[in-house]
Amino acid sequence: MKALACVGMGRPENSVIEGFRSAGLEMDEIWVADLSENQLGGGDYLFVLTVNFSPEVSNVCQKALIPYLSYITSWPERNVYHPAIGNPCNFVFCFDGAVCQKLRAVIPDRIYHLPLGADLSVQPVDADSMDVSFVGSLYKEGSDAFDQAVKLSQYSQGYIEALLKVQVRIYGYNLLEAALNKNLVKELQSCLPYEALPGETEEMRKEVLAATYLSDKVTAMERYQLLRAVSGRFETQLYTGDAVDGLPQIHVRGQVETDEERAGIYRNSRINLHFTPRSVQTGIPQQVFDIMEAGGFVLTNFQMDIPDYFVIGEQLETFTSENELLEKIQYYLEHEEERARIALAGQQAVREYHSYKQRAVTIFNTVFSDVE
Repeated sequence: MKALACVGMGRPENSVIEGFRSAGLEMDEIWVADLSENQLGGGDYLFVLTVNFSPEVSNVCQKALIPYLSYITSWPERNVYHPAIGNPCNFVFCFDGAVCQKLRAVIPDRIYHLPLGADLSVQPVDADSMDVSFVGSLYKEGSDAFDQAVKLSQYSQGYIEALLKVQVRIYGYNLLEAALNKNLVKELQSCLPYEALPGETEEMRKEVLAATYLSDKVTAMERYQLLRAVSGRFETQLYTGDAVDGLPQIHVRGQVETDEERAGIYRNSRINLHFTPRSVQTGIPQQVFDIMEAGGFVLTNFQMDIPDYFVIGEQLETFTSENELLEKIQYYLEHEEERARIALAGQQAVREYHSYKQRAVTIFNTVFSDVE
């Protein structure tokens, strides 16, 4: 059997494709922009696959009468608001449970919740041993762009600032979208580089504004606040490509260039901090799986999807406030055996149940049992 993967849509594209190959399926690859109906007319392919949703690929598959499988691995994903999302050829798998619920209003029989997974082929390289580390973006560029672009009325400016400060302190629930009224949406749209999609409704526009610009601003605020608090009490390493200011006690190591280097940091850090981007509603981001597969101990903010797949306190740890974050760092630095046991159990769980090979098998069985 053979399928076609259209590439160029985002991470973790290679891991997903290799998952299908390791499951026994031959996968040809082509750039998304190069796909045409003629390439699918010979009946050579069982289906077409992309990471994240492509309206163009969906429309080509619809004309060629071939199943189109998309795996949404990041959020926001604006393409899901395109009218092509309703094409009967579509089978959409999404890592975020709350997003699945929304999309079921459009494609009730073709949307499936499927968490992300781990690439078992990445081999960690040696890294320094360290107590606490964070690998990732500070969202500084998006935050600065928001501040420079947004010129609201005095009332709206005060409202948005208060909203952002409240959201930073709330974990497990995103109130940004619900808090935007019609006038605020109109104001924000007028001063941000926002281009509406075909057929976009006011509700869609509100969701996109909340999930992109506002969520990125909250993410930047939260990461600075938490890293400032953590580095004030613990020896903390920060691996980022962003310019860093306002964190005088943190050790800035620069951006990590390869997956192998990143895995080495995860494995050799006693505690790996993870802060979910606020645009992700309930899902478990890719980095959580990467840390666990490398054998690292992960301490992440609580997400509603986590208990569906992992045992908190046995395979990973979570926090729901700044105080709880600091308390758990202190606890696990003082309880080495328990910390190591959780890291090992998390690694075993990921390797046994959450590889991309297993995700590929789930996708294949779901689609073709449904087709039959």
